[in-house]
Amino acid sequence: MSDYHPDGGQLFWPLSPIPFVVNLGKASYGDDVKPENMQAFMIPAGKGVYFHPGTWHNGVYVRKEDSPATFLTRQGRVHARVSASWAAEFNKILRVPLYM
Repeated sequence: MSDYHPDGGQLFWPLSPIPFVVNLGKASYGDDVKPENMQAFMIPAGKGVYFHPGTWHNGVYVRKEDSPATFLTRQGRVHARVSASWAAEFNKILRVPLYM
């Protein structure tokens, strides 16, 4: 499952300095996004990430040794969401090995 928020951005900041992974897709894909449009990014320990409005994203993923992790998250006042279910709509899943 991935989604985007057309009306506001979203921030994720780990409360402990741990690395994490996000899957992102360009806002320009709009509602025509496909699983192959998503790309994984490793965020180094001590950093956070901000998704601009319209950016396709999943949640954040952490290594087992850093789990459970707590993140500060902030988003715009209007929190509309457009979602895509990769399994239901494309019969696919996104898989990212967490070698950090």
